[in-house]
Formats: sequence, C-alpha cells, structure tokens
Amino acid sequence: MKYGLKIWSTNTELFNEAVSLSKKGDFDFIEIYIVPNSIADKKLNISGFKGVLTAIHTTHMEHGFNIFELDDLKLDFFQEQVVKTANFLGSKFIILHPDAGESREIFKKNVKKIKDERILIENMPKIGLNNELCFGYSFEQLKFINGLGFDICLDFGHAIKSAMSQKINYKKFIERIILELNPFYFHITNGRADNEKDEHMDLFGGDFDIKWIKKTLQKLKGKRQKEAYLVFETPKGKRGLKNDIKNINYFRSL
Repeated sequence: MKYGLKIWSTNTELFNEAVSLSKKGDFDFIEIYIVPNSIADKKLNISGFKGVLTAIHTTHMEHGFNIFELDDLKLDFFQEQVVKTANFLGSKFIILHPDAGESREIFKKNVKKIKDERILIENMPKIGLNNELCFGYSFEQLKFINGLGFDICLDFGHAIKSAMSQKINYKKFIERIILELNPFYFHITNGRADNEKDEHMDLFGGDFDIKWIKKTLQKLKGKRQKEAYLVFETPKGKRGLKNDIKNINYFRSL
C-alpha cells in the first residue's frame, strides 16, 4: 500500500515541501488536482515533481468540468491541461469524477471522447455540494462504469455518504465494491454520520470507522497482483503540510 498526499495545482507554495517530504519517505506519491489555467504553458512550475511518483486528479464540477456537459472547449481543456500535465510528469493515473447527471447513454458517449488508459473513475456521494444528483454513487452505476472498461477509484468518504443516502449499511456497501469491482486506488477522509454531503475532516475528527477501513485494506494484502494506492484527502493545516503528515501517521498507528 502506497500512501499519497493530495495538493492542488494552485498550492505552489507547497510544491517544494511536498516533493521534499516524498523523497524523505513521509509518503510515497503525490496526487495533483488540476485547477483550470493554473499550469497551462507554465510547466516549469511543476517540473520539480519529475522523478516523484504522481497521479493527476481531473478538474470537476467545482471548477466547471462535468462529463455530462462535455463540449469542444472542455475537450480541449482536458487534452491540453490534464493529459499533457500527466504526460509531462509521467503520472501513472488520471482520476476522474463522473460528476452530475443521470443518462447512462450521455455518460457513455462523452467518456469515450476522453478515454485514456490511465483514467480511474471515482465513486460519488448521491447528493452533491449544491444538492445536484451525482452519477456513480450506486453499485449498479459503478458496475456500469466498470463495464465500460474503467477501474474504480474507491473514495471511502463518498461511499459512506452514498450509503447514508441509500439508507444501507456502508460497510457492506464498501465490501461489495471491493469484492466485485476490485479497486486498487483509494481516497480516505473522515466525516459526520448525520450529513449526506461530502466532507474532508481529519481522520481522528469524525464518525467514520477508520480502523475498520484500515483492517479492510489490510485484508487485500496477498489477494491482488497490483500495487494499491491510498490518497489522504484530509484538511491542510496552517503550517504547510504538517497536518497531512499528522493524519498519515495517525492512520499508520491504528
């Protein structure tokens, strides 16, 4: 299991620290969320990540990118800013949100336009931050996505929020996703059991059973041939990346 740190492409003040901590061994890789136009034609800003294991997280609805509303402008953005950044850094994975919508046909048609062998599609909560209905929240939708040839990035927080909305047991829901869809890339955070919307709390600050999540991941050892990756999507502290490291060390200590 490789541990990853999450930063945004606009967190330029954290770039050197992130690379340094990665090389030091505090974590194994860096997942970079692409904010539109933050690094286009400015690749010198991220050249320091070369030689460090990276993954790219595609822009999502918060910054105007939605698979269900794909047009030529968004396609150009995806190729020029997301794919080219992944190529430049030699990133192993490109994480993609299914975003908001209901039509499987529209999703199938649009996702083919950006298909890349590195893309992993992340499961979603049912209810978005602005009360929109998200795609990829149910097991049936995730199985449909997997059937299109995409591996799933299992976000534990999103799965728990989705289970709340579906009024099902989140542990059984997560176990089914792992057993039947065989994900090898994960996101982890904490949250509250009375809120269906996505949260990014410290692992030691919410209601989720983080110890159970770790035990579940440990059960995967020896049962898969692929390496597994776990990204910590916990909040940034005011002192650089110290709070991220605190969360990673907390998880290690469980």
